[in-house]
Amino acid sequence: MFYRDLDIPAIIEIGSSISKDIDLILKKHHIYYKEKILFTQKILLDKYKDFIEISNYSKIILVEGGTVEELGRIELEKLSEDMLLVAFGGGSVIDLVKMYASKNNVAYITLPSTLSNDAIYSPIARLKEGEKKKSFGVHAPIGIIVDVDIIKQSPDILLLAGVGDLISNLSAVQDCKLAIKNNNERIDSFALTLAKISANGLFPYTYSDIRSVEFIEQLANGLIVSGLSMMMDKTSRPASGAEHLISHAIDEYFPEKSTYHGIQVAWAQLILEKVFRKNNNYGRLCEFYNNIGLNTVICQYIQFSEGDFINLIPKARAMRNRFTILNFI
Repeated sequence: MFYRDLDIPAIIEIGSSISKDIDLILKKHHIYYKEKILFTQKILLDKYKDFIEISNYSKIILVEGGTVEELGRIELEKLSEDMLLVAFGGGSVIDLVKMYASKNNVAYITLPSTLSNDAIYSPIARLKEGEKKKSFGVHAPIGIIVDVDIIKQSPDILLLAGVGDLISNLSAVQDCKLAIKNNNERIDSFALTLAKISANGLFPYTYSDIRSVEFIEQLANGLIVSGLSMMMDKTSRPASGAEHLISHAIDEYFPEKSTYHGIQVAWAQLILEKVFRKNNNYGRLCEFYNNIGLNTVICQYIQFSEGDFINLIPKARAMRNRFTILNFI
């Protein structure tokens, strides 16, 4: 018999007012740790004090998040296998904990304060090292707990950034198919199916839905399944194509103009569909962007024109050795 092993989260819980119930959730899944350490930012701890039960944790570590340099400043007396780290925050906090847990070989779960990107469950951490953002391979969390009542309080721009990050899977999947056909790459076909399914689930929704329980559950599940596609392929390939290279180039070369990752990849995806792919997906994508509110925030936050996009392409190609549609431009 031939089969593949796939690590999947031991815990996936999405629901209303569940962040206080972490002990019950762990017990339900037959998971026990002597110590639970909460990592978060002070501003989040203050804002969500009614949602976080402090007594559930043996220690609280307040961090800024987002930088490699901060890893060395985290103070824990002793690390052990009987210790569970809980990352409560957005991508900057979650990615910091991912990196810290992976470097120290301890388990962690994510408790997102928003759904602005796929950091909640992916094998990649994006952190600043010096002045530049870099990607690092990390262990995935053993669990994800999404409290819908916390996510509902996210600013619109963060939820729409999450939509942008997830919908860009459709661009990444097309690039994977190009790489398979033209560069003889081996990319897991079922991973691509998962990446595509996770993105397509967003199309029925409009801007009026983004604080509904149904939409938040769809977005959370989509980001988790997207992360699973990366775990299956053992690379970020199914969820990261030319649109991500463009975003990384903006972060690298124009940090003063960079904005939310999900908004940047959504903008790049739309231009790729409109100008370069020419496969009739542009109309459907543009309609969705209009309906969900992405076109509005792209106009507000992106400081580049279509002409600037052309100038970004050589820089984007150099960001990573990754075969995409940019290789044909």
